[in-house]
Amino acid sequence: MTQLPTSFHVLIAGGGISGLSLALFLNKAGISCSIYEAYGYKATIGAGFNIAPNGMNVLAALGLAERVTAAGAVAEDLCMRNGKGKVIANLPNGSVEKYGQQGVSLSRAALYDILLQELKEQGLTVQYQKRLCDIRENEDGVTAVFTDGTRVTGDILIGADGVHSAARQLVFPEAPTPAFTGMKNYGGFAPLSALPEMTAQEINSLNFTFGNNGFFGYCAAGNGMAMWWSNLPSDVPFTKEELDSTTVEEVKTLMADRYKSYHAPVPALIAQTEKVLKVNVADIASLASWHKGRVLLIGDAAHAVSPSAGQGASMALEDAMYLGMLLRDAGVGSYAAAFRKFEADRKPRVEKIVAEGRRRSKSKTILRPWQAKIRDWMMAIFIPLFVPKNFDFLYGYRLDWQVKY
Repeated sequence: MTQLPTSFHVLIAGGGISGLSLALFLNKAGISCSIYEAYGYKATIGAGFNIAPNGMNVLAALGLAERVTAAGAVAEDLCMRNGKGKVIANLPNGSVEKYGQQGVSLSRAALYDILLQELKEQGLTVQYQKRLCDIRENEDGVTAVFTDGTRVTGDILIGADGVHSAARQLVFPEAPTPAFTGMKNYGGFAPLSALPEMTAQEINSLNFTFGNNGFFGYCAAGNGMAMWWSNLPSDVPFTKEELDSTTVEEVKTLMADRYKSYHAPVPALIAQTEKVLKVNVADIASLASWHKGRVLLIGDAAHAVSPSAGQGASMALEDAMYLGMLLRDAGVGSYAAAFRKFEADRKPRVEKIVAEGRRRSKSKTILRPWQAKIRDWMMAIFIPLFVPKNFDFLYGYRLDWQVKY
């Protein structure tokens, strides 16, 4: 198949995980691109996450899996407990032999820095403070207009600008907007050296505590740190003022009071916290389409998923790799066919994972003691039966850069 002309240029709106990884895959394919990020350098970096084996396989295709593993902490197991510390279920977090990679937990900042360093080594840069405000198309190309007056033109534009995507709002003004899922997320980082209560097993696991006062998760995060997160149900989201006024002491005080009766090391994790964040958990109802004309949405811009699914970063990485492969193999003028195939192939998988994220969020509601006992009993039975099978769907997804489309 005849490839895209060498003059073909891709505009990427968004310098997060999907945007940066897409740029790396496009460069690997020999396709010119430029990246425009609305915020300043690291302005939106703060949380942590686990990159599942399917996401780590994508990073391996970029030659970055070892660097990411070194910067993070391998999550070998999944361990569910009740608030007193009794183990409800414990099982391996996938298998290297079966899925190719292990899951790795780390801060978003650490992954961001690795992707940025690789971009720099390949001669690519991110242009910051470029907030998209208009998209204009004609038969020859697409122009992105930014609030500072900058205008840039390319052959196609990829909206990789996150859950509150400006590209989505401009191209699909009638599309659903991000919806609050009824969960507020609190999180933080604490030094492992201050947490002698955290056992070796816990350091090598993703730990999920389902207690009477709310859900609490924790794990190691690399670089000598541990990270924790708490998902609490709420009828209303944080206001902008509440988010902007977040302080370490405020979050620690609230969390310490709520989780003071939970098993070790939960109280110590909160007491030793050095960095915190608050986030409204949002996702997006299914969009009728992810593309229109010369514009395609990827990552959270197209299919924001609740963090409860544990797949947000991995979905963004999968999107970037598959789109890179499709554009690499597209014929002259055939970007539209690549867009259609991308959506047709990715949508069923992604929408199933978004639905799973919503379902998992419901398991984090606060229950009466008798309801919690029933939930724990059901989890002890059904998690070992069904979670490993779900791993085959989640972790078994593999893309091969050598395959042609």
